[in-house]
This record gives sequence, structure tokens and C-alpha cells, in this order.
Amino acid sequence: MKECPYGEKCYRKNPIHFGEFSHAHLDAIYEKGNGSGDYEIPAKYSSEMIHTQLKLLEKLFPKESAKKEKEAHSSGSKPPVTAPIASGSSSSGSLDTKPSGSSSSRPAASQDTSNLAKKQKLNAKNIKDYIPVVIEKGGMAKKLERAAPYNMFLTAITDSKPTHSEPLSITLQEILDESLGEIESTVQINFMVDIGWLLGHYYFAGILRDKPLLVLYGDESPELLSIGKFKPQVTAIRVRMPTPFATSHTKMMFLGYSDGSMRVVISTANLYEDDWHNRTQGLWISPKLPALPEDADTGAGESLTGFKQDLMLYLVEYKISQLQPWIARIRKSDFSAINVFFLGSVPGGHRESSVRGHPWGHARLGSLLSKHATPIDDRIPVICQSSSIGSLGANVQAWIQQDFVNSLKKDSTPAGKLRQMPPFKMIYPSFGNVSGSHDGMLGGGCLPYGKNTNDKQPWLKDYLQQWKSSDRYRSRAMPHIKSYTRFNLEEQSVYWFVLTSANLSKAAWGCFNKNSNIQPCLRIANYEVGVLFLPRFVTGEDTFPLGNNRDGVPAFPLPYDVPLTPYAPDDKPFLMDYLQGLH
Repeated sequence: MKECPYGEKCYRKNPIHFGEFSHAHLDAIYEKGNGSGDYEIPAKYSSEMIHTQLKLLEKLFPKESAKKEKEAHSSGSKPPVTAPIASGSSSSGSLDTKPSGSSSSRPAASQDTSNLAKKQKLNAKNIKDYIPVVIEKGGMAKKLERAAPYNMFLTAITDSKPTHSEPLSITLQEILDESLGEIESTVQINFMVDIGWLLGHYYFAGILRDKPLLVLYGDESPELLSIGKFKPQVTAIRVRMPTPFATSHTKMMFLGYSDGSMRVVISTANLYEDDWHNRTQGLWISPKLPALPEDADTGAGESLTGFKQDLMLYLVEYKISQLQPWIARIRKSDFSAINVFFLGSVPGGHRESSVRGHPWGHARLGSLLSKHATPIDDRIPVICQSSSIGSLGANVQAWIQQDFVNSLKKDSTPAGKLRQMPPFKMIYPSFGNVSGSHDGMLGGGCLPYGKNTNDKQPWLKDYLQQWKSSDRYRSRAMPHIKSYTRFNLEEQSVYWFVLTSANLSKAAWGCFNKNSNIQPCLRIANYEVGVLFLPRFVTGEDTFPLGNNRDGVPAFPLPYDVPLTPYAPDDKPFLMDYLQGLH
């Protein structure tokens, strides 16, 4: 069994993690205890955390088999992840993605591990042993109905109890809830995918294991390379990128239902445990999109925002044949109830067209704002918020103002009026935000902004704002969400809002070439997906209410507190390098 890379700093409370990784400090305490909750915990540890983790060890490795289990550990064999994956599956069904071989050919230590696996299966049948925040089944359809017209949620935070009952908090189980429809097939497009963890959620949601699942993933994952041999319902394809440092960073789901309808979910969360634990994530969930009549016109079922066409054009860019049936399904579905714009980034060089304007990245956002955003005073800042920051150049003008804010400042003001560059503000957790988070310094594990990049852009600190989310009970839940907006505090109005997978970087949003002899080309490295909320399409008004409802229209659910809190002189942005001493 592999040693947990976090060692003594491990804060996890999920039994699946403890089935995969050993922890020398916990083993030592457990070995000396009596196996029934009586332990001597050294003062240097958090007593509450260690007690919780020892309770998991008691469940997974009962005392009478502790010696055998230790032998299994020393033999180097790894017990499988063992929650069953399908309703009605046999007791041998597991989340293990590696062949186990026949028991007769296994060494004794492996047979001990197999016995342990059976015990784990029994324990994992209790959903609360597998998923930290469990909401009663059957209520998601009503919750989604009440979330109209925005349909935007934040993930529930394990260690923030108020979020468990907040109307706009959500768990992955709820997205798969039967009240939204009987799932017949799904697509998961994401960067990081822990397939065992994901299939555990499918199992507990009652999704049978013969229901097809297509996974497109970006990050290297040995488990997914051969998953189809052992889980024939899963087709996993790694998205190949044209350049070495590009990322398939999109986070999107398609849920197909047995009545022929479907649903689109656009998210900021990877599909692995940590991202759904104590991190602030955002999700937009579409209404149910019914199948069109067989004889419907080819252009039928489009939304006023053109969402369907933009989504299909985006999917075509992958050039993956397994997506074709889903593109066809989207074409034959009624998207007219969708009230947001699809906002994508795809790798390559892109030029403006006479039909669609700019197709991708920040230029696409600028095109949409110039057509549909109500006129905005130039003094209103552009507010950016993301979980990482790219290399932005030697000063604020280099890319932030010339490219990015130049697109995001656009609105429907008639051409010809002299405009100023609006202020730029960037919400990014400070060192103090992270050290005070639910997970302490490890809360910064989702913030991969490094010292090398930060040292080259010291000017950025003048624009940084703290992460604060007291109104949403998430000040201590570090943000992996990414969002961009403009709002007016005096008038309590939000002009537009973007929820997206795209961090503040050239790779995600694109960078214009500076050769004036040719038509500007926007170069993008990553795949990214987001949604743009524009008031005229969502509420029929010029702006969204901020803070309080207005004339029956709900306030827009910002993920953070306003007014913003600038960095104090002694504050510094959290850098991934601070974690190196902890591992």
C-alpha cells in the first residue's frame, strides 16, 4: 500500500482514501490502542482529526486482523477501492480498476487483502462512510426549481454545516438525483477524474452499471487507461493537446434520461474527492431539455442565446468520434429554455468571422457584451476571481488591459464615444486566507500559483483582494471557483456574470498577436467552458439585483462578499511553494 503523500498533515476523512494509502503516524497510534476508541494521541496532532481517522481505521482494519493487514502492507499489495458500483451488483463488484486475478493464484497476503476488501464493501454500503455530506434523496428537482432563474449553485462544504442546508448548495449526489430524471447515459468532460470515486457516486445514486459513461479527461490517469476492460460501461479518452503546456481544463457533464431528454451541467470542480470536500466550487445546471419531435426543423429548439449551436461547435473541436452521438442528441433536443450564453475556449489561432464575430476566449465574451450588455460607467471595475494566475506580463498594461479588460469592458454603448479603461481587481486568497482555512495550509492545494511567476509580476499585488465569503459560509473554504463580473455597489446592481473553468491566464482566455499587418489572431492553448449570465436574457431587466431581491427578481448569488477587501500592506498572495515543506 502506498504511503499518503501528505503524511502527518493528511486531513482526509473518506474511507476510500484510507483503503488506498497508509499513514505511518496513524498506524503507530492504532497499534498501541485497544481498537475501541481508547488511544494516546501525541499533543502535536489535532486530537479531533486523529480520532476521526482512527475510527475509520477501526472500521476498515478491525483489530483482530491488524497483524495480517500489516503483513499485507509490507508485501506491497494495495487493497482495492471497494464500494460497489451498481445497484444489484454482486458482492464481488468493486471500484477497483485493476484485475484481481483468481484467488487460488494469489499469495496469502493478497488473500488477506481480499478478505479485507469484503469487509470494506460491507462498510461502503453505508453512503455516509463514502460521502461526507448526504442530502435526502428525491428533493433536487424542487431545489433546482427554486434556484430559478439563475440555476447557479456552490458545492456543499464538509466542515461548514450551514452550507449543508443552504438552498443554493449542492452535492454531486444531488446532480445524479432520480428526481431530475432516470439516467440512461452520461458524459463527463473534466481535467482530473478519480474513476473509482466517481463510480461510487453513480452506485449510491442507483445508476445501474450497464448505463454507458463516456469520460474525456485531461490529466494523466493510469486507472483510466484500461478502465474499459474491467468496467465495460465506461469509455475513457484522454484529450490530446497540440502543445505541451496546454490543458484540457473543461468541466462539463451531459446527463441523458430514459424519456429522451437531457441536461447540461457546467462546473468548476474536478471529479475527485478533495474538490467536493472543503473547496468553494460553482455549478450551473440547465433545465431539462426535452427531445424535439422527429419531424422538427433543423434549426428548432435553439435558445435566444444560441447556446445549442455554440455547444455543438465546441464539441466538434475535439474531433473525437465517440462524441458524435451526443452532438446528434443535442441537435435533436429543445434548448429553448436555456437563458445563459455558452462561453468556450479551444486550442489554436482564431480570427473574427462576419457571422459569429470572435468565436472563443475573451474576444468572444467581448463580442457578446458589446451586443447585449447595458451601458456601464467606465468607473465600474472589472472583477476577476480564479484559483490560479498565469504569467501576465511586466505590467498591468501588457495583457490585462490591452487584451483581457479591453474585452471585458465592452457594452452596448454606441461606437464613437470616448471610453476609459475601467479599474481591474483580482480576488485571490492571501496567505492568511489559506492558513485560516478549514484544512489549514493544505487548503491551498487547489491554488497552483507559484513563486517563479509571482516574482515576475510584483505589480499584481496592488490589484489583489482577499477571499471572503461570510454571506455564503465559505470564507474558510478556499475557492477553486472561477468567476468574472462587473457590479455597481451604489446602485446594488450586477451588469453581467461569468462562471467558468478558465483561470486568469493567456492559456485559458487567449492572447492577441501584435502584428498589425494581419487581421488580429487570438491564440488560445486550453479547452475551457463557462456560462455568461446577461440580465436581458435571464430576467428581462438591464441589471441583476445585488444583495436583495428587486421587484420579485431574486438577488444574483455572488460567491463572495461585497464590498471587496483589498490586501493589507503586509498581506501576500498564497503561493504553491509554501506547501513544499509540508509534504
